[in-house]
Amino acid sequence: MNDKSKSVERVIGLDTHPDSFTAAILRGPTPAAAVVEKVFNKLPMARLPDWVQKHTTAQDLIVLEASGNSFQVVRALAAIGRPAKVLESCQMGKLKEAHANNDKLSAVRIGKAYLAGTAKEVWVPDPKTQEWRDWFHAYSKATKRTTQMQARLRSYLSDNGVRLKQGTRPTKAGEVEPQIRRAREWSLRQWQVIEILLAELRHAHQQRQH
Repeated sequence: MNDKSKSVERVIGLDTHPDSFTAAILRGPTPAAAVVEKVFNKLPMARLPDWVQKHTTAQDLIVLEASGNSFQVVRALAAIGRPAKVLESCQMGKLKEAHANNDKLSAVRIGKAYLAGTAKEVWVPDPKTQEWRDWFHAYSKATKRTTQMQARLRSYLSDNGVRLKQGTRPTKAGEVEPQIRRAREWSLRQWQVIEILLAELRHAHQQRQH
């Protein structure tokens, strides 16, 4: 049993999608004893605040699976006085694989997973921390993309028997094209491939600098 569930009247399993949500209201201390009072299926996400205020109380606990919009949903619920927790998606995924799955079943399963105490709770960052995390991830992705595009360019050149000179900067316009052109005879299609690779590399580099 999840000891924390003793302090709430009901657990609301919430299965959220970008445009809709399904909610299952459960009452009971354990998954086996829990009674599903009602399920609200595929309601528009825009109705969530009104639905929560109408059908839940501050003594209820809303639980949802970690997904793209789960942190934003928790913050929106907190703004209207409704406690909510995000459950780690890996365990939820295993439960989905073991049972038939649809939105109604998922909402019930999320609520019962919390009551069972088997699902790990995910930390919900504050808005400022979220902003820093998003910023860092954007930079990391841009850096990774730049590295990938440099590797693709060098690989294509290598496949055609061309190696760039030590210290050549492929991201600097006007520096690498003359060297590549002089390296061998290129067909029109081959040069188009090189131009595409260089354009993608420089775009990735610009994103990284930005």
